[in-house]
Amino acid sequence: MRNDHPPCPPCDRASRASVVRAAVAAAALLLGGALPAVAQQSPTTDASTAVQPEAQPAAPAAAPEFTVGAPHVQSIAQGIASVDGPTIWRVREVGLDPNAQQETGAAAFTLQRTGAALIRNDLTTRRVRLEPGQASFQPAGDPFTRTAIGSDPSIVWVIEVMPQVAAAAAGSGTTLFTSDPITDYPAGTFDVELQRSVLLPGEVTEIPPHTGPALLLVSSGRVQYSTVGAPPAPLGAGSAMMIPGALTLRNGDTQPAAFAVAMLGDGVDGSEGFAAAAQAAPQTAPSGAAPAAPTTAPHLVPTVIPPVTEPTPIPAPPAPVPVEPTPVPQQAQAAPSDGDTDGDGLSDAEEAAYGSDPLNKDYDADGLLDGEEVYVYGTDPLNNDTDGDGLLDGEEVYTYGTNPATSDSDGDGLTDSEEIFTYGTDPNAMDTDGDGVPDGEEVYIYGTDPLDPNSHP
Repeated sequence: MRNDHPPCPPCDRASRASVVRAAVAAAALLLGGALPAVAQQSPTTDASTAVQPEAQPAAPAAAPEFTVGAPHVQSIAQGIASVDGPTIWRVREVGLDPNAQQETGAAAFTLQRTGAALIRNDLTTRRVRLEPGQASFQPAGDPFTRTAIGSDPSIVWVIEVMPQVAAAAAGSGTTLFTSDPITDYPAGTFDVELQRSVLLPGEVTEIPPHTGPALLLVSSGRVQYSTVGAPPAPLGAGSAMMIPGALTLRNGDTQPAAFAVAMLGDGVDGSEGFAAAAQAAPQTAPSGAAPAAPTTAPHLVPTVIPPVTEPTPIPAPPAPVPVEPTPVPQQAQAAPSDGDTDGDGLSDAEEAAYGSDPLNKDYDADGLLDGEEVYVYGTDPLNNDTDGDGLLDGEEVYTYGTNPATSDSDGDGLTDSEEIFTYGTDPNAMDTDGDGVPDGEEVYIYGTDPLDPNSHP
């Protein structure tokens, strides 16, 4: 596991306490001030299959220090699935209602995004209650009903692993992602697992080992992913990708990020001793009585482990942005070249001072070299969106020609990303339609069309 941050040196108690307080504050911000309740199963669960709480070790004398860079991975659901031939992973977003219809399909995880839901196996009548960030597993072929409960909108992601021939089955909701057919899975029965993790700003983690390609889903924030020998690239909330092998993830932003990984694990060959256990205590029928029918083993329901609550971010309504003059990027200066291991224009000593990596020429993966950020554009080499306008610094420079050091390059009252993605206006022209009224005033003050010269006050 890579740790970009050096461990806290032996220091005084106050310094170490401040690290703990900072970690607790970051966790409180992410959790929204409360931990989720444990996912609950209905009373129909047999007492013999109930999971007993493990004995808890004695509490340590002092609270352990929070270590930046430590993994925060949790297994939130697991089950058993069979693979035989080309396979795909698919993700559907489904809005649930109190009168949901029964659905039978492939092996799947249900990950709760907002609100709450009751998931019932209509074959065994066993149920589980999910809250945001919690998940459950549904075996292939079993009929299930997913029902919204409570007053908040209930939205789930259904993460399915299925044969390629079943991909035509549309299912309910909106399909967010469908992988290409995977042909290198070995045939057999496997443990399937859904893991979830949170990365605080600056933290780095690696995807755990898995059989064949795994599915990576970013549920909030933005991470940077990289493979051996390849530069890092960003992956934002709501995005998914298949991971063929080892992968490193890093949070280069200023806010926490959360992601989930669905994967095949170890094979299950069916010789785990269940047959021997069933024959260990044979029952003798009374004389003259018909032999008793063998008892069917109960359907095992995987334990649902409560993850960290992760509410889906709700974008705030746009507000008027004050007009500000466009800063002029700094003129190129001669950067020290001595001791510049990665050749990015910043010396190794400067990288240490800024907190970047002397072995990574683009530390925040925004498309600009660290030296360019400092000496040419005046941007932050540790933040891939310096001005916070929703565009990567490199995109602003090389794709849109905007200023990565200010969120409103033309000073018209609209951010650069609003102009590009919301209103279709020119982020480098204060008055896109040439009617004499700045684009921001047309949108926020007069309600006119900034693309129509005949639409003006």
